[in-house]
This record gives sequence, C-alpha cells and structure tokens, in this order.
Amino acid sequence: MNILTPIDWSTGYGITGYNIWKKIYEKDNTTALFPIGSGNAEINWKQDDINHSINNRLNSITNVSCFKLWYLEDFFLNTHNASKYGGMSFFEIDKLTDIQKKSLSILDTVFVASNWAKQVLIENGIKKDIIVAPLGVDTSIFNSKLPEDKDYNKYIFINIGKWEIRKGHDVLVDIFNDAFTEKDNVELWMLNTNHFLNEEQTKYWYLKYKNSKLSEKIKFFPKLPTQDLLAKVMAFADCGIYPSRGEGWNNEAIETMAMNKPLIITNYSAHTEYCNAKNSFLIDIDDKEKAQDNIFYDGFGRWANIGDKQKEQTIEHMRYVYDNNIRENLSGLETAKFYSWENTANIIYTELCKI
Repeated sequence: MNILTPIDWSTGYGITGYNIWKKIYEKDNTTALFPIGSGNAEINWKQDDINHSINNRLNSITNVSCFKLWYLEDFFLNTHNASKYGGMSFFEIDKLTDIQKKSLSILDTVFVASNWAKQVLIENGIKKDIIVAPLGVDTSIFNSKLPEDKDYNKYIFINIGKWEIRKGHDVLVDIFNDAFTEKDNVELWMLNTNHFLNEEQTKYWYLKYKNSKLSEKIKFFPKLPTQDLLAKVMAFADCGIYPSRGEGWNNEAIETMAMNKPLIITNYSAHTEYCNAKNSFLIDIDDKEKAQDNIFYDGFGRWANIGDKQKEQTIEHMRYVYDNNIRENLSGLETAKFYSWENTANIIYTELCKI
C-alpha cells in the first residue's frame, strides 16, 4: 500500500496520519510512505521505521492501493495510478463546496471518522462508498495513572485545542467566570496554541482571558513538543471542558476519557461517535447557526449554536463536578478502550487491500 499523509506532531492531521501509517506499517512493512509537508516527526516517534517506509517508495509499484489523508479539496490526482484510491479528511460544518464534492468524486472509497460525518456527506450528495473508520487513542500515553504530587485540594478544568471561535473559546471564558467566584478553589488550564494566527490575533485571545474577572485562576500553556508531555499535564487536571461548535473528531476529548476524567462537551458533530450521556456531561444543542469567524470560516455552512441555554447548562455542569468533587469517568475509560489506532488502520487496510 502507498500512504500519502502528513507526519507532523504539531497538527491533528499529522498525529492522525502518523498513527494510521504506523499501524498499517506494523501489519505490512512494505508500505510506502509519501509524507505531505515538512514531515516534522515527534522526537519519540519511530524515525527508523518512518525512514524505511519512505525508502520503500523506491520499490513501490503503481497498481497497488493508495490511502491519502488530507484536506477535502485535495484528492483530485490519483498520482500513483492506484488500483484502489481511498481518502480520508475532516470537516466541522454541514456543507461542502463544489470543489470539495468534485475532489471526493475522484476517490473509490471515502473514509470518515464518524457517522455524523458520513451523514453530512450523504446530505451533500456524495455517492461514493463511505466507510466510517473511527480514530483511536494511544492508551500507552493517555491513561489513568495520576501524578504523585497532584493537588487534590484544587479542582482543575482543562481545555485543549487551537484558539478558535469554533472551539467555543469566545464563550468559555465567560462561562468560567459566571460559574465560579474568587473563593472557589478552582483553575482553568488553557492549551491553545494556533500557528495559523498572527501575533495580534493570538494576543486578542490571551487578553480576553487575562482581563477577565477570574484571570488569576486561569493558566496558559505553550504548545507541548510531545504527546507524552501533553499527557503529563492532562494528568494534573480533573475535568475536560470542550464547548465546541463543531469537530472533525476531537482527539483531546477521547484522550480526556482515556485518562479517566469527566468530560463536559457539546452534543454535536463528530465526537458524538463516542460521547454520550453515560460518559459525558453533554451540552444540548437545539439549532445551528452560520459558521463564521472572519478568519477560517466565512458563513458558508453551519455549526452548533451556543446560546444562553447552552451557556447555562455548561455552568451547571461545571458547578456540579466541582461541588461533588467528581474526578473519575469510569464509563469514559471503558469507552476509550474501544477506540484504538489499530482498529482504525484495520478498517482502512482491509477495505483498500481486499480482493
């Protein structure tokens, strides 16, 4: 098999691409890797295997199956004359452009991470084979082991995901300030580096939180260079908070579950594949609104509307877990066991390599 994917620790596509490639390579070490972009691999990743798989391109042939993980509009060229051409992408809104629809029409098989995404494609007229291949979580990294020096007198909420209105960062700061007072022994940890923003745009988000009432209870973290370090920081937190308007999968949410932590999250988009009333404190979504932030989205398509009702429900959830000292999520822990990268890779490999 030929695999075209980013291998980059700094992006969701890159982390997903690495894990899918790794599991397929473990199954078939003749797999040829064609990295998209810089190939900025994490220091802990298997660089020797990556190099060997890249070198397999010298022996790759043009009539084998090909899997490409990239943007919706970038599947036009079947550059390796694949016997079967499969592609996977992520999206957060409910409408596709004509270019994206045409791009997907080139594929033999379209892979998506969730049934929500499959339904969006169907509603947009995509008539190709659409296979749901849920993404995974590496439980050797993201697990329930707690640090010995964790402070149990303090309750810590954590939010991970690049600064965006889509991620609900415009409302999270107000929700946190309304949910708690200076007397509450609570903190909000923010891990939100967005390399696509300029200095002024990044400063806007920082000041929005830094100038808020409970700013002394809000901590900011830089982009962490490895998944292991991310997990170590997450281990100190007590609850994940993700009031997102739309997600293509939401790695951070399933990682939070795998670490046996409660989760407050919107009941909308791709993470509904694994988030439910048993393992999450759901924020009910009643309607959708135009997807617009004047940076990444211009009003084309829709995402979840976060109104007063959703804000109040999020506040109630945050107060509930804090007041009742809820620091475990056994249902979420069990859920995470079903979402492995090996399973993702098996679905893709089996579909593209079957006779």
